[in-house]
Amino acid sequence: MQIANKKLDHNAKERIRRMKLNASYLALRSLLPDSRRSKKRWSAPAIVERVLKYIPELENEVEALRSKKDDIVQQSSSAASEKKRSAGGQHQNLTVCVNKINQEEAVVQVCMGTGEDDDDDGEVVAFSNLLQAVEDEGICNIKSASTVHVCESRICCHLHIQVNQSSSEVEGYIEELKGKIISWLK
Repeated sequence: MQIANKKLDHNAKERIRRMKLNASYLALRSLLPDSRRSKKRWSAPAIVERVLKYIPELENEVEALRSKKDDIVQQSSSAASEKKRSAGGQHQNLTVCVNKINQEEAVVQVCMGTGEDDDDDGEVVAFSNLLQAVEDEGICNIKSASTVHVCESRICCHLHIQVNQSSSEVEGYIEELKGKIISWLK
């Protein structure tokens, strides 16, 4: 009787293990780009094989996007510095607000005037330069970022950041962040 119970228990545990493993393979398959088009069931080795082929493609794509981002940032920073020199004090109408969410996270709101012209490129460039400066500092991660036109002459930028330091250093960093953001945007 006990042997039969042990065997049933073993079979049930094995069935659960196989179900979890199959669920993992299905989740992995769903990450592949052509998984939704195919109606047939893929075997586990086929899924692993396709994933191993797809990962280098993805790495190449990420590298291409990084280089494209670097080129755009370089172009935009040179254009922004040129525009800043010609505009002279464009961001005088600047408001920065830093609100702590918890010990490691904060929301930063930056409101700035769009200037006389209707061209928003200067503000977009300033915001992308701000994002780049925050990334380059390496102390915090940007969890989300957005921009919103609040009226014809103002734009608000929002950053949700998470600090990667110990709690004692976080307090000081969040306090310094407002000053750093103002200096990065000037």
